[in-house]
Amino acid sequence: MIFSIHQPCYFPWLGLLHKIACSEVLIVLDDVQLSDSAFQHRNQFLTNDGKVKYLTIPFVKQNYLEIPFKDLQIADPTWGTKHNNFLLNNYKKHPFFDQIYPVIQPMFQKQTTFLLDVVMESMSTSMALFGIGTKVIMQSQTNYDREAKKADLVLQLLKATNAKHYLSGKGAQAYQDDAIFESEGIALEYVNFSHPVYAQKNSREFISGLSCLDLLFNVGTKQAIQVLKSGADQ
Repeated sequence: MIFSIHQPCYFPWLGLLHKIACSEVLIVLDDVQLSDSAFQHRNQFLTNDGKVKYLTIPFVKQNYLEIPFKDLQIADPTWGTKHNNFLLNNYKKHPFFDQIYPVIQPMFQKQTTFLLDVVMESMSTSMALFGIGTKVIMQSQTNYDREAKKADLVLQLLKATNAKHYLSGKGAQAYQDDAIFESEGIALEYVNFSHPVYAQKNSREFISGLSCLDLLFNVGTKQAIQVLKSGADQ
């Protein structure tokens, strides 16, 4: 089975969904600290005039760098209303808004304490919309060396889950020692993804790297699945 590992991500971009779709098992890093520069608690969308806008779920920042992601709490209970209103104001006139919005709208009405619960619901909903049935395992539920960091953490998680085939993001090439995986009997493969281009109602010039919801609102689930697949074929 092919394993991949990634941080939780709020309504993931297409590159992450592609990696998950190419995996049979995804290990979600819920026991690491939140990174301010990452997309764990936020993602990018387009406004009506084609500007990139971050939708961010606010979290309690007191000592947050010492707290694992799974224990971070949401700071503003009205975040869902704000995100919901942004989508209504900027995507309601999109061709497939009426197909996608009813699926995601309920999560904006829930009163949720922990950030992880919201982010994981957004991930599972996104996977379902793209027909991705990859099994999800939480890092915190595996028996691994809690002191391991970066590449060693990846290796420890793979060993803890008896993985023999690992699909890695290309960014990890900067710090991973490929030979270590081979010595542990784990086949290492790097993901191949080229961001596909699709028609965006809010922008004449294509803007890549947005949340998968942008694609879904523009083309609908059936075509979105084909667009995602085209990113691997290029």
